[in-house]
Amino acid sequence: MEFKLTTLTDRIGDEESARKLYESIRWPAGPVCPHCGEINNSRELIARSGSKKPVRKGVWKCYGCREQFSVTVGTVFEDSHTPCTAGF
Repeated sequence: MEFKLTTLTDRIGDEESARKLYESIRWPAGPVCPHCGEINNSRELIARSGSKKPVRKGVWKCYGCREQFSVTVGTVFEDSHTPCTAGF
């Protein structure tokens, strides 16, 4: 079977869908904090309307070490402005 990057990107669609797919691949047993290694001791942060400090989608907070992280931490996308859809 031939794998084409553009075909998979077309199937994923938007950035949120790509991020959710990447999370399910990278964290099959639940989110893992890249700072302390705790599994399933975090929660996805939700932006409140009217907040002075809005939160990006896909940002998690670990309740073990209190650090924030996303699925891209520790990957080639960590310091990139390239959308996740380009990596699939």
